[in-house]
Amino acid sequence: MVMATAMAMAMAMAMVKKVLEPMGCEAWTGQRLTPWKLDQAGPGNDRLTCRRRVQLSTSWLGCAVMSVALEAHAESWRITPSIAVNETLTNNLFLTSTNRTSDLVTGITPGISIEGQGARASLRLNYGLTQNLYARESSQNNLQNALNAVGTLEAIENWFFIDASGTISQQLISAFGQTSPSDANINNNQTETAYYSISPYIRGRLLSSTEYLLRYTASTTSADSSAVSDTTTSQWLGRINGNTRWGPLSWSLDASSNSVQYDIGRDRNDTRYQLTLSYRLTPQFQFSLIAGRETNNLVSLEDETYSDSGYGFIWTPSPRTKLDARMTRRFFGNGYVVAFSHRMPRSLLSYTASRDVSYQPVGVGNTGQGSNYDAFYAIIAASNPGLAPDAIRAQVNQVLQGRGVPADGTVVNGALTNRPTLQKLQQLSYALLGARNTLTFSATESQQQPLGVVSGLTDDYSLANEVTQRGFGVIWGHQLTGRSSLSLSLNEQRSLAKGTNAVDTKTQGAYLFFTTQLSPKTQANIGARHVISDGGINADYTESALTGVLSHSF
Repeated sequence: MVMATAMAMAMAMAMVKKVLEPMGCEAWTGQRLTPWKLDQAGPGNDRLTCRRRVQLSTSWLGCAVMSVALEAHAESWRITPSIAVNETLTNNLFLTSTNRTSDLVTGITPGISIEGQGARASLRLNYGLTQNLYARESSQNNLQNALNAVGTLEAIENWFFIDASGTISQQLISAFGQTSPSDANINNNQTETAYYSISPYIRGRLLSSTEYLLRYTASTTSADSSAVSDTTTSQWLGRINGNTRWGPLSWSLDASSNSVQYDIGRDRNDTRYQLTLSYRLTPQFQFSLIAGRETNNLVSLEDETYSDSGYGFIWTPSPRTKLDARMTRRFFGNGYVVAFSHRMPRSLLSYTASRDVSYQPVGVGNTGQGSNYDAFYAIIAASNPGLAPDAIRAQVNQVLQGRGVPADGTVVNGALTNRPTLQKLQQLSYALLGARNTLTFSATESQQQPLGVVSGLTDDYSLANEVTQRGFGVIWGHQLTGRSSLSLSLNEQRSLAKGTNAVDTKTQGAYLFFTTQLSPKTQANIGARHVISDGGINADYTESALTGVLSHSF
């Protein structure tokens, strides 16, 4: 077992290393540079060279920490190599409105999944490397990476912890360009984007009624496209909270400092201090008052200081229903975070809304299992209070695979930007779990405005002073037999530009899939889709495709 564990970890780290090294040393020009070439790129690139070294150090430190930790502490391992072959027959490979090109695309994806859980460490890592081969347009053959990894190490028992995470995904460059129905299509509006983060922190108790937390997070985001800026972020978070001799009254003191560096354009800093007093009026209702200060250069060239005050409340009228809301008056006006959820015996309704500063789209750095996964996990966990987490996860995976439902139902992931934005975000979701049927619905609206001016780069905010994205998706899954399922997905995404150069892009898609389990470790899937897109920047197209997937885990 030790030998197998070591071999699997070495293989996983080698695969990740193959991805991280070139990405960590990519110059702004978009050309791949090795570390020594980057060092010789010229005296004017000292800052770029230093930042690439930070990126490599950050990602490799996280991988090294998790590798050592899990080898020492993991009590259970699930290491699953896999292989998948995906065939796509499309009538519009380049997603164009005229001169459509048909092609047969073969995608071969070797991958590995590692899950380790121990008393003081855990790791969840999924990695796949896809080789796309085009029967007619062989000059478009390409490699695509997909990584989702998150791990935690308890370095010193009950005091010092280290979190590490990494993602590699395909992200949109512009909200008004083409939106690909699959990664097999050739889309110049899409770029491979890597995100890595490491976050050491300490937490403990000062007195019997006082707790403290101090966390530092270093993260880096880099894209293959030269149209978007790479970023490096450093963040400090501190918190002290406790109770008082008056039982219902509690307090907390929070401090944070963010520093975001852009390869092109000026850097941004934001420092906040907040004091919160909370009073529990009833067992179901708690009210809070917030007072603080904020200093940043998000909308000005120099640091400016603003007051930061507001209120919040938490209302839990029943174990199935919760409403958590917080509003503060900030430099951009009213900022808020609202979260509502209501659980029924076999369904879950949730709604979230926020207005805050955003540095990158939600799809970057998201290490979650997916919105549909989270919803069904909550339903199954609530219906089986004594069930262990591993058993719950197994049931969720069985539902998703057995009904042919994707783990993530997100319909609006946003687009990469070259500056921070003020984002107003609303998300509504509903999930229903039946004996043989599942139904999920999700709707999202995002409104973003730029904060500050960027010199040397253009993005969506060069065309408009506000970008609105709306989308919804419905997924129905039906289990035909113990091994086969049928699923239907309908979605729509719309992007609108508000300003002098008004742009309106709408993409609609319908997807039908039949999935069957050929053996305990082999699965087959055949599907058909039809997508219509109009408006935007060269975004007019229609596409139909037939797909087939054969996957096997070892």
